Amino acid sequence: MSPRFPPARPHGELREIFDDVFFVTGTVEMAGPLPMRFSRNMTVIRSGRSLCLVNSVRLDDAGLEALTALGDVDHVVRLAGFHGMDDPFYQDRFKAKVWAIEGQTYATGFANQNPDPKTYFSPDAWLTADGELPIDGARLQLFPSARVPEGLLHLDREGGIVIAGDALQNWAAPDEYFSLPARLMMRLMGFFKPLNVGPGWLRGARPGRDDLRAILDTPFEHVLPSHGAPVIGDARERYRPAVERATR
Repeated sequence: MSPRFPPARPHGELREIFDDVFFVTGTVEMAGPLPMRFSRNMTVIRSGRSLCLVNSVRLDDAGLEALTALGDVDHVVRLAGFHGMDDPFYQDRFKAKVWAIEGQTYATGFANQNPDPKTYFSPDAWLTADGELPIDGARLQLFPSARVPEGLLHLDREGGIVIAGDALQNWAAPDEYFSLPARLMMRLMGFFKPLNVGPGWLRGARPGRDDLRAILDTPFEHVLPSHGAPVIGDARERYRPAVERATR
């Protein structure tokens, strides 16, 4: 019998943002006294016939058909310490190799709030700052001081593309995937700002100021966030005010 996985939630179409770089917006639901539903994104990088999924989002049958039309799902990369719930599905379905940042755990609830988490999954390989990556021309930037491991994936193409987990977001407003409770609560919590450093991530992971300032050390032109719309063009300078606010 196959393991049980979180079901596929509503999502959009896979879009080619740059040559061999695809992007899709889906949904996550959070249980609790006030259940909330909001959007999240997956980036797909194609190298020949090989696909690498970054910030995985489970797709429905039609979405999986579109995905496999692009190539073979060989790798899954987890960047965000508070994400990862769909990684086991892709490992099971496609025998993909799952890569997670060293120190990340697959446990229910928030990684920084459970003193004795019960893990439900282990990755196939750990990602480190100077270690192997399943993508050519890529570099991983970590936040060593953060309480929950997190990273940015830099692609050396198109003037520099950064794929972000929760650190860099671009939610100008709630989209069609938000439930009403999420619209209300996340507005109060300061999530709906374009070109933002993730407010929930700042509170939960507590990265140090030097790690935050280091976001701006490497030039990049574009950001593909796990939350919000793609940022195309002059992204480093457009994010600079938010990074500087977060380091005051």
